Amino acid sequence: MKRSNGTLKGMARQMLLGRYQVPMLAMILSTLIPSLLLLPFNYLCSDRDRFAIQAVLYYLAYFIISLIGLLLGSGVKRIHLMLARGQSAKISDLFWVFKNRPDRLLIGGCIFTLISWIPRIPEFALSLAPPQGLSDVQMLAVAQLVSNVGLVLSFLLTLPFYFIFWLYVDDPEIEAVEAFRASMSLTRGAKWRLCMMELSFFGWMLLGAFSLGIGFLWIMPYMDQSLTNLYLEQRHEFDVTVELSENARSYTAS
Repeated sequence: MKRSNGTLKGMARQMLLGRYQVPMLAMILSTLIPSLLLLPFNYLCSDRDRFAIQAVLYYLAYFIISLIGLLLGSGVKRIHLMLARGQSAKISDLFWVFKNRPDRLLIGGCIFTLISWIPRIPEFALSLAPPQGLSDVQMLAVAQLVSNVGLVLSFLLTLPFYFIFWLYVDDPEIEAVEAFRASMSLTRGAKWRLCMMELSFFGWMLLGAFSLGIGFLWIMPYMDQSLTNLYLEQRHEFDVTVELSENARSYTAS
């Protein structure tokens, strides 16, 4: 049985009903910790006349802290997997990945980050060597355009590997590179559906922005749970659950 994105989102709302506290706090911590770690390095890119070494140091710090963010983000995904399976999740599950072969996620995260950075090379080059003769407004417009194009291309390039972090926390034995192959298999024929699931939250994101960010406390767990449900749908786990439930009812009735 193939469920629509709307059905998976409806299931996500039911799964989160009365259970928002843990995924909400996990989302806050997974966002706040990397931001605080990066804060001391932000001044390196605050000056337009900075030295190239400053930008290099900033992006090096950004890369390392991004890996920490990926570990925490994977912990968030584990929490949503537990909620989808009716298990009790705790905030300590956010740090589960740090104790269960984090090398797989670090290697996978490093590969994933490097792949995602390929379309962003022009953005980094622009940061290292800003064009001369542009006003601050023109420079900001050019930088924003290059950054937005790079982000879109980065998303499309990494789309086949979208599910690797769910796979790492779902299967403690899966190896780093094996998760990439498994994700390519899961996303085969489902890339457009995955894009549509992401885009379906665009209105919610605008609502979160208009609420001064407060709405994201509910929107992000809802989005993460919906994407987790899509991962499980691609693995046909919900089909197995339904089949087992139907067999159990038949057995009880007899």
